[in-house]
Amino acid sequence: MIDLKNVSKIYDNGSIALDHVSLHIGKGEFVFVVGASGAGKSTLIKLLSHEELPTSGTVYVDSTAVNRLPKSRVPYLRRKMGIVFQDFRLLPNKTAEENVAFAMEVIESPRRVIKERVRNVLDLVGLLGKADALPHNLSGGEQQRVAIARAIVNRPLLLIADEPTGNLDPETSRDIMDTFKKINHMGTTVLMVTHDKQMVDLMNKRVIEIVNGHVVRDEQKGGYNDED
Repeated sequence: MIDLKNVSKIYDNGSIALDHVSLHIGKGEFVFVVGASGAGKSTLIKLLSHEELPTSGTVYVDSTAVNRLPKSRVPYLRRKMGIVFQDFRLLPNKTAEENVAFAMEVIESPRRVIKERVRNVLDLVGLLGKADALPHNLSGGEQQRVAIARAIVNRPLLLIADEPTGNLDPETSRDIMDTFKKINHMGTTVLMVTHDKQMVDLMNKRVIEIVNGHVVRDEQKGGYNDED
């Protein structure tokens, strides 16, 4: 699903975000990417979505060489992935249902398909009863569930989550992680960048640790730290 072949990213100011990184993430895997701030985690996400290009090496998503794509093909690449952010990024004047529907409207999905699929994904994340609520009337956990529903409504092959529990309390974080687990069980590859030690240890999934642009650890059923 994801392959990085000897990928380096050096920014214009000379900062080395990734240094000769090679890794493979298979279809249907659930992978945590951990490391200190500035280690290169966010750069990795940006390379996958073509927001940034590598200085050297090749990035593949679903067998597509991302950094070789012409700009006209980038939107089609991004349709294969959903992205969930720490700060939700919901449209404040749209209801939960409208926020999720918007992701399908921008790719001009048929209206009847939008209505049915939006209701289905809101049900999946446990928010069908809040479909008509505006974001400011939802809790932080509920807003994140809307964001997750929006990210998966177009049935992406890859779901990327960037610190999805960063603004949530531990109990809500567990509920959100259960939602990600459910989505993963349906066949979606999940790549999650996080500092949430408790959730990484609880999930017991594959852990990739990045330090100063290098992958220093890659283990199945890992914890947040080596010694765990």
